[in-house]
Amino acid sequence: MIVITLTDCPPKVRGDLSKWLLEISTGVYVGNLSARVRDELWGRVCEHVKEGRATMVYSSNGEQKLDFAIHNTSWLPVDYDGIKLVRKPGSKKREQSESRVETKKLPMSRAEKMYQVQQIQKSRARKQSTPDYVVLDLETTGLNPLRDQIIEIAAIRVKEGKEISYYQSLISCEQIPETVIQLTGITREILEQEGKPMDQVLKEVLEFIGDTRIVSHNASFDWRFLQQACRRSEMKLGHPPLLDTLNLARQKVDGVEDYKLLTLSKHFHFAILEPHRALADCRLTHQLYEKLKRIEAED
Repeated sequence: MIVITLTDCPPKVRGDLSKWLLEISTGVYVGNLSARVRDELWGRVCEHVKEGRATMVYSSNGEQKLDFAIHNTSWLPVDYDGIKLVRKPGSKKREQSESRVETKKLPMSRAEKMYQVQQIQKSRARKQSTPDYVVLDLETTGLNPLRDQIIEIAAIRVKEGKEISYYQSLISCEQIPETVIQLTGITREILEQEGKPMDQVLKEVLEFIGDTRIVSHNASFDWRFLQQACRRSEMKLGHPPLLDTLNLARQKVDGVEDYKLLTLSKHFHFAILEPHRALADCRLTHQLYEKLKRIEAED
């Protein structure tokens, strides 16, 4: 069972979805598809959605029995004690309205006051602590995880805001488009000389990540490629908490042309050394996340 919602999308995308799913409301599509067809369909949506926004909820084999995929949306995937949810950002008008309602509430009981104090203390403790996390980035031959392949994976482990170790590897690949060669500088010759087998790289990077929280820019894109690669290699992929700096930036940053990693890096004057290379992009994402955390703490 899957549910796909579209906003501001070209008619071609809607027509494509109508061939496979039932449109129960404007831009809302529901149906039953195999995992292969579902991934193929979602790949086409991401390729042709342009500036529109798309969200997919689908059945999965995890404990929660469902999972999410998002594209170009400000909705934020969150993890609540192992339960994955997608949170809709609140509008300032609604927040102000809720604030006015709260001021009219009856006085709190002693138990309510004690509970509120405990929640404030927990919130402060969370803000003061800087949990470990791993920044993940992939370079691929295209946008569709069913048709395209991963050609580079990198990850850096961060402790108390600082990088303490990293992993990086190129992956053997027979075909690489000329556009990707021009974008990344990764050539067929480089992959032949330095690329490792996919099975080996997956084993190494999954061991590096463990069950640590993952931070990524456009996390759903990287994660779906990783999921598909693990299916092909018959490897088990866990469910670590995911944090997407793309969605966080949409909420916290104004005055930028778009929310691509390079655009945001230029906006914050980060040093850009090797654009569109996995390890360099991991380090930009690390800087971006730490910057967004500081902005969030000041709000």
